[in-house]
Amino acid sequence: MNIELSLCGITVRVVLIAVCRGVRLTPQSQQTTTSTFRPAMSTPPVLLTILQEQPTQPPAPPVCADATDVTNPLGRLRSAMKNSIYTQMNTFFDAFLIFYSDEHLSEEPLPSERRLQYISGWDGVGTGAVLADGGAAVWVPAGDVRRARSMLTCAWLVIDADDPRQPNIIEWISERLARSGRVGADARLTSVNEWQYLSKELQHAGLQLVHTPTLVDQLWNEEPDPELRRPDFPKTVAKNYGLEFAGATWREKLNALRHELRNSEADAIIVTALDEVAWLFNVRGRDLPYARLLKAFVVVSQREVRIYVPPGKLSVHVRDALAVFNCNHENCTRISDYANIYSEIRRIPESKVLIPSAGTFQRGASAAIAQSVPPAKRVQVLSPIVYLKAQKNEAEVKGMKKAHLRDAVAMCTLLSYLESKSAQSEMTVERTTDLTRGSQAGYIGPSMQTRVAYGPNAAEPDYRATNSSNRKIFKNGTLVIQSGGQYDEGTTIVTRTVHYGTPSRDERKAYTTVLRSLAAMAMLRIPFLLPAAHIDPVARAPLWEAKQDYPHPTGHGVGAALARKEDPVVIDYRQDTNLHPLKEGYFINAEPGWYEPGKYGVRLGNILEVVSRSNGYLGFHEATLLPFEPKLIDKSMLTEYEIKWLNGYNDRIRKEVGPELKQQELTDVYYWMMNKTVPLELPSKAKKMTGNSADPRGHMTGVLLAVAVTVMHVLSN
Repeated sequence: MNIELSLCGITVRVVLIAVCRGVRLTPQSQQTTTSTFRPAMSTPPVLLTILQEQPTQPPAPPVCADATDVTNPLGRLRSAMKNSIYTQMNTFFDAFLIFYSDEHLSEEPLPSERRLQYISGWDGVGTGAVLADGGAAVWVPAGDVRRARSMLTCAWLVIDADDPRQPNIIEWISERLARSGRVGADARLTSVNEWQYLSKELQHAGLQLVHTPTLVDQLWNEEPDPELRRPDFPKTVAKNYGLEFAGATWREKLNALRHELRNSEADAIIVTALDEVAWLFNVRGRDLPYARLLKAFVVVSQREVRIYVPPGKLSVHVRDALAVFNCNHENCTRISDYANIYSEIRRIPESKVLIPSAGTFQRGASAAIAQSVPPAKRVQVLSPIVYLKAQKNEAEVKGMKKAHLRDAVAMCTLLSYLESKSAQSEMTVERTTDLTRGSQAGYIGPSMQTRVAYGPNAAEPDYRATNSSNRKIFKNGTLVIQSGGQYDEGTTIVTRTVHYGTPSRDERKAYTTVLRSLAAMAMLRIPFLLPAAHIDPVARAPLWEAKQDYPHPTGHGVGAALARKEDPVVIDYRQDTNLHPLKEGYFINAEPGWYEPGKYGVRLGNILEVVSRSNGYLGFHEATLLPFEPKLIDKSMLTEYEIKWLNGYNDRIRKEVGPELKQQELTDVYYWMMNKTVPLELPSKAKKMTGNSADPRGHMTGVLLAVAVTVMHVLSN
């Protein structure tokens, strides 16, 4: 605004300038403005200099060096997507999908199979998408979002795959590509259903999904950075799994499988899951990080057995046991190179070929396997081996019990040791857990990545300690330890929550409620045809009563010296597709939890054996034998039957684990175990002690409680 003033014959023009509040003047943001004073006489002009601030521009977004680096794996992938040497075609890819898995769709692949980790740096489950002209995103489960964002560089957008408000892979790609674009991916690393879904939805967006099996592998094999080079594949040779552990010969299992094939009206089956290969042929390898499995495909027909395996992976003893030598008859096994599976099943002579479909944990055959079989020959159902191996025979049951006894000794040793130590952290406890199990005879390795979570970290169900999140352990919070072991005889997993100080009332309430959930599962009696998923509300009922719940399934099947997760059962009321009933000889885990975000978490887990009860009912018998933490148990919250169960469980620990601790001369651990398993007094016994001192109202309350407990007991039996 200009204003003219007349003063002593001199006219002055003043410029008023509006200045934004809160904006700091800097030399770069100042501009010089000159105003001329015009006198009435011939007075020389007077110059007035005024500093005027110009509107500030928003700062330019920082440039992400990792996103523009052409020498890192992401940059090299973008270059390869436009290079016919890698694409093996004249045109290039506008986008590329990277899956987290191996050719057998294993839950936890080897480091040498983790292509998503090589390209992005993310070591967990997820799916990545890379655009040729810039932009990269990775979709991870909700529980992994925070850890993924802390691990990945600015080049990657981390998206919650469980959040429906976030764009899915199709939406994200189609919004950034023009129609008629091409999207590359490796069909060996994803399931049939997922590939078909991606292909169909991309096609609707005008995009084409193209199978390209060698692009990422070629880049990885040529990686110039020594720290990023592809790890060597294990050279460990597979060995025979003794009949004293397996309980049946491979020929007996093969006959059972062929019988199931006839019932399915299939002439052959392609076995793709590694735990099924190991179970079928009684072999064990070291080709997965947490399971004793052999990397191989198998084709079984009514006349022939063919194993597709990398060279040198079968020992002479295994080859001899499988009748590989001089194989010129039907009762022998033919060996082929691992890479030949795709070309040979294209020419498979059988008219109907069973291609395993996905279960709850088994993801079935890959899209590349399914697409290699002529469409008219495909029979896609759940592999019959799933049901055969889930029901453990007498030798496998005996082995699982032996493995859990060894595991109980190791975990008692660990927990007693941790009580006497200070200055521990989550990661040091993880290492100590694995080392302690290593002291037991028959121990092969962990059955899962050991997870230790303290304080607020324990409130995250999927938490995994990293260098940035690693907490020191003090005496003012709960500590959750999830771990497991692979032994000669079987597989274990166990979860315990401990506290090294004085727990709060809320922590004791949470712990006792979770313990009641575990007891509800262990004491349950069910009809033999009841689907496993339908028993989930029984376990969750104590938590629901407290207005609590947990996001993960209550339980699932557990393998015998195989994978820690196996189909066909899952205990989760939120799914209605897997309604397979439990059977005698199944082993399942039960693992309820209570999570207070930002405060603490409680989680308890046991493995249960499914056993036969009278009148056609099934029940459970604890395979895990590890004490609970008495200081965290609020006895007043427990019913008479829950206390009887807990006392009985503790008595078994004393009788079965106690002698083993003595035999191994672990005297201090033995007394620690005895202190943790002191029996609790029953309410009915305490009532008898008070006798006639109780008033009539208290007596009536006791009668009503007894009636309610009796009804519960009748229902449970």
